[in-house]
Amino acid sequence: MPDDLWPSNFADANFTTPATILKQQAALLGEKTKQLVTGQVVPQTTGNLFVHSFYIAAPTLGYKYELFQVHHGINFYPLTFKYLNTSSQLRSEAELKDKLKEIFASEHTLNVVHSILAQVRS
Repeated sequence: MPDDLWPSNFADANFTTPATILKQQAALLGEKTKQLVTGQVVPQTTGNLFVHSFYIAAPTLGYKYELFQVHHGINFYPLTFKYLNTSSQLRSEAELKDKLKEIFASEHTLNVVHSILAQVRS
C-alpha cells in the first residue's frame, strides 16, 4: 500500500462559499414574497473561474431577471461583482455581504421586485 501523504485534517475545512451566501439570500427573497418572487442562483464555470448569476424570478410566469454576477477563482476572494454594467473587486466575505445589502436595498432592485410582483398578481 502506498504511503498516505495527505494531512489528517484534510476534510476539516469549514468555508462559507459565495454561492452559499447567494443561495441563502435567494431563499430569503422567496420567503418574503410568499414564493411569488424568488431568487435563483445559476452556477457555471469558465476556465478557472466560477461564475454565479443571481436572478430574480417569477416561477409562475417562467420569467427571470439577471440582477448581478459574481466571479471568483478557486480561492473565493478577491471576487469580481458585476452589477448594472459596473464591476467591483470585493476582498472578503464581509465586503460581499455589505455589497449584497446595498444592492438588495437599491431603488433598482426594489423596482424589479415590485414590477415582477405586479405581473404575477395581475
